[in-house]
Amino acid sequence: MFRLKQAQNLESHPHPHDPTRKGSIFVEYLLLVTIVGIGVIVGISCVRMALNNELFDLANAINAINC
Repeated sequence: MFRLKQAQNLESHPHPHDPTRKGSIFVEYLLLVTIVGIGVIVGISCVRMALNNELFDLANAINAINC
């Protein structure tokens, strides 16, 4: 009885080389890369806006010196 129960438990766990498991891992990595990519794009956009604001302030300061 104990061996039969062990055999049933072994059959219920997916094999490490199961194609459906590989597909689910691929989807998880794809989701992770997508989220990280969106975060990088948003971060670069914020840095671009901050840099433009700083350069605009610098241009105004230089313009005020010349006047």
